[in-house]
Amino acid sequence: MSQLNVDVIKNRSGSGGPTLQELTVTTNAVVSGVVTATSFVGNLTGTATGLSGSPNVTVGVVNGTSATFSGNVSVGGTLTYEDVTNVDSIGLVTARSGVRINNGGLIVTSGISTISGGLDLSNLLREGVNIVAGKLSDNTNINLDNGMVHFFTTTETTTSTPNIISSVGINTQMAVGETSAITIITTASLAGYSTCISIDGTYNVVKWLGGTQPSTGAVSGNNVYSLQIIKTASATYTVLGSVNNFA
Repeated sequence: MSQLNVDVIKNRSGSGGPTLQELTVTTNAVVSGVVTATSFVGNLTGTATGLSGSPNVTVGVVNGTSATFSGNVSVGGTLTYEDVTNVDSIGLVTARSGVRINNGGLIVTSGISTISGGLDLSNLLREGVNIVAGKLSDNTNINLDNGMVHFFTTTETTTSTPNIISSVGINTQMAVGETSAITIITTASLAGYSTCISIDGTYNVVKWLGGTQPSTGAVSGNNVYSLQIIKTASATYTVLGSVNNFA
């Protein structure tokens, strides 16, 4: 093999670099300008400065201070990150092996939370109560968007028919074979009691504990109506109820 020893290679006119169809370099090559090639075989080391365009880059380890992606990012292995203040996901977040929250709790501001694998509670269970400064007979719409327990603080004066509703409708929110437990607490009087309910504005008979519907209120204290609504078909329900006085 012949050996050519030169310091600088230029084109024929001496105005720029040469055009090479094939070049094999076995030792170091120093290029002060731009190298343009349709392909490259070899190993690159060092740092990338000003890399632009749409090339495909395959490397072993990437270390950097920040990154912005306009498309999808796929991670085939484990993604580990620290010091993340917030994770903002527009779509669905899926965890295949569980989610552990060590501090701060879980807050769901809208939508229905579905738990199909069981629920294990080992500490305090709290439920909100919708407190109404009035009586049930003047506020018969029981909106479940405000909770499942409704407490009316004004002494009742007459009979009433609670109307169980929600913003989108109970028939929409409940599927066939599902049940909801609702508690209505009234401030008692002999004249104030309920014998039936409505759901989404439609009358429903209540099957009362003991087989006898209420026929009077109580002298004092609070009457607590416990209603179990079971959806058996579209807009069709079996309602089980009981009422107890606490004075």
